[in-house]
Amino acid sequence: MLTRTLLAATAVFALAGAAQARDTAAQPAAPASAPAAMDETAFEARAARFEQQVDQMTRELEAAGQAGGGDREVTMASVDEILARYQPEFESFARDFETFFNAQIAASDDEQARAELTTARDTTIPVILAIPGQIRAGAEAQFAAASEAAAAPATPETE
Repeated sequence: MLTRTLLAATAVFALAGAAQARDTAAQPAAPASAPAAMDETAFEARAARFEQQVDQMTRELEAAGQAGGGDREVTMASVDEILARYQPEFESFARDFETFFNAQIAASDDEQARAELTTARDTTIPVILAIPGQIRAGAEAQFAAASEAAAAPATPETE
């Protein structure tokens, strides 16, 4: 049940990350004198750790959906608890990503590249921060759809 929601949220994140990676890959390396809070290698390692956390959260959410057995209250209580535990990781990763973007922006001598990186930063960070809310809303929507389907009158099949 929650898997589709998670996959959609992860796809949004991946697309945003891919767009950012494409933009920053074209940027020249930062001059040695420029302060860089996190270089590309360090950020890639940070992103890998975040991905592992999201994978763990996904497994927990899937288990919660199965354990809830279709009971909305039980499942949503578990979803809320899991999302609350992972919220600080989303916020921390968003801050780290913003720091990385800011270093890339500061290191660029190209005004157009800086503008594109600024737009990418201003678009990507809210996407990351919105993922937990999207997951919760998606789970609620799935319960609502299941409830509507159960309440719909059965129509006989026509031959």
